[in-house]
Amino acid sequence: MRNKVYGFIKDGEECYKERADRDIEINRKGNFEIIAVDKNGNSLPDGQIADIKMTDLDFNFGANIFMLGEYEEPEKNLAYENEFCGIFNTATVPLYWEGTEPKKGYLRYDKGTPRDCYRRPPADEVVEFCRKHNLRMKGHPLFWTEFVPDWLPNDYRELKKYLVKRFEEISQRYSKDVECFDVVNEPSRLYDVYMRDRKTRLNGAMLVEDDYCVWLFQLARKLFPANKLIINDTVWASFTEFRGKYSGFYLNIKDLIGRGVEIDEIGLQCHLGTQEPENAYNAERLYDVLDTYATLGKTINISEISIPSVFEDGEDEDLQALAAEQLYKVCFSHPAVTGITWWNLPDDGVMATKRVAGDENMPSSGLLNADYLEKKAYKVLKNLIKSEWTTEEKSAVENGTIKFRGFYGKYKICINGQYTTEIDFSKGTSNKRKVIFDDIM
Repeated sequence: MRNKVYGFIKDGEECYKERADRDIEINRKGNFEIIAVDKNGNSLPDGQIADIKMTDLDFNFGANIFMLGEYEEPEKNLAYENEFCGIFNTATVPLYWEGTEPKKGYLRYDKGTPRDCYRRPPADEVVEFCRKHNLRMKGHPLFWTEFVPDWLPNDYRELKKYLVKRFEEISQRYSKDVECFDVVNEPSRLYDVYMRDRKTRLNGAMLVEDDYCVWLFQLARKLFPANKLIINDTVWASFTEFRGKYSGFYLNIKDLIGRGVEIDEIGLQCHLGTQEPENAYNAERLYDVLDTYATLGKTINISEISIPSVFEDGEDEDLQALAAEQLYKVCFSHPAVTGITWWNLPDDGVMATKRVAGDENMPSSGLLNADYLEKKAYKVLKNLIKSEWTTEEKSAVENGTIKFRGFYGKYKICINGQYTTEIDFSKGTSNKRKVIFDDIM
């Protein structure tokens, strides 16, 4: 059991050691130059010492925030908030249709809405919390054939008018605050869901049109013109069934792009089990997956990560931490990847009702145990994100400039106790900026 996973990690070790640290240095860091002048436009004198501090890394490290305010005990809600903000800069906002409109006309967006839908805190409360704590946000999902309310019609032609209404509501409420949205979630599972729901769902199975992805992305682009639009699929489609450029998910995206569909980003779910998939546990194969999808010319986010700490043959926090560290370093090193989302932060925050989706909701897949103690994986990831992958140093003014090498992101510079406004050195922006220090003598 565990030996099998350790074997996968060992098999990819050579590629991991060759690429990860090297490519992080190449793809996540830059050489920056600040032309430092006083309020009269004169260069600052040489020898002044600048304290350089990163305030925001140009990469999305996140988790779903579905347990925000969900506990009965106030101290546990506070612990959840503190642990979330202690490591992440991004939150996945729950927009499941069954949670936003469980009954026709009963909308659950507003702050103060009754907590009558588990793991679905009202989106207004989530957005308010994220804005307060400077967390970026991703909306998940705009459309999915699962976790939909029973009142919806199963005739897709009739469903379309409700989809337009739903997209309009979410756009009006959240398009200015939420950076990106999963427009279509898990297209590879359409047939599986249909075969299940035709016998179990109150109104029968929802059967969409062949071109439903085309129509939905066109609708999303119209209503979310400035947002990043994502197609997101399962770990099976992304990793387990990966066959290079003959993979079903790859071919689906390639076909959609060829037909003019404006997909901005590819979401790869990565819910790892106790024995598979090798294509994610093995770093060499993981790089193959990322390299292949990058040829489509779109950015990639690892949208949902689960790694267990309990296996069939015993508990092993060391293995969870080892696998997490490798996965994060590989993905952070790859130039096409923009973010990584750990799915369930606490062990008691998994989906315990309705469908339990394979490895997605294994009760040991959190970074916090049932007593809300940090597991080894939490500590390893926090060290990477908050210590190794940040920049804080000193540099002397020389010939009127401040030069340093650091991670792409936002910075504040301090000289003689005076901090600058935030300077954006995100990837793709200019690495050279002119900055005015008003009161430097």
